[in-house]
Amino acid sequence: MFKKMMSGLNMQGVNVETRLYNPTLQAGETLRGEINFTGGSTNKEINGLYLKLMTIAEVESGDHEFNQALVLDQWLISSKFLLAANESHHIPFTMEIPHETPITEVSCRRNGARVWIETHMDVDWGLDSTDRDYLKVTPTPAMQAFLQAMQQCGFVLSTVDVEKGQLTARNFRSTIGCYQELEFVSSQMFSGFNEVEVSFVAEAQQTHIMLEIDRTFRSDQLLTMTISNHNLDVNQITQQLRRLLQIG
Repeated sequence: MFKKMMSGLNMQGVNVETRLYNPTLQAGETLRGEINFTGGSTNKEINGLYLKLMTIAEVESGDHEFNQALVLDQWLISSKFLLAANESHHIPFTMEIPHETPITEVSCRRNGARVWIETHMDVDWGLDSTDRDYLKVTPTPAMQAFLQAMQQCGFVLSTVDVEKGQLTARNFRSTIGCYQELEFVSSQMFSGFNEVEVSFVAEAQQTHIMLEIDRTFRSDQLLTMTISNHNLDVNQITQQLRRLLQIG
């Protein structure tokens, strides 16, 4: 929840407060909340009121890397309207967040994943309202089962971040302009693995997984697998993963 006084030209005294009913949820689930706002001392023309689902992603440019805020999805809450002086509005909302929304609630050494809702009130001759309300995006049951399978295969989750770009495989493609990387290291000495980078591309009925394998004294290898979102069996996923990674 946030409250911000917009003090720019023509916006002084306008008060906006957004409240999320369920800030902890899984990707693909419905976010619920409400926006409350009150006009200032004079009438104001509002061009639009939006909610944006945002994340922070790493961008590679030549030899440099920098972080950039990215819009994952956007919803128009109200189009152009006149906000009368001292007039109060209460607007409830429900919206489904994309299945590919990065997860934020995982235990690891360094977690750089951040997801938030930004409320944006667009006005002429004034300072647009921008503020953020963070979400806690938990792994889906399919993702959680895969994470358990990685653990059973002897891997420990080390770092998590979000990269700008698109993943493309033979039978799937990411769609939201970024993808998440979960970096695993082996818990066993002399395992032959330097690291395994995992990315999820989730859909309503199944979850695609891309694995970039960095083995000792061998070139990198790109592998994919797909698991159903239903009737999950961790042991079965573990065996599938062992075959894919060629672990005895």
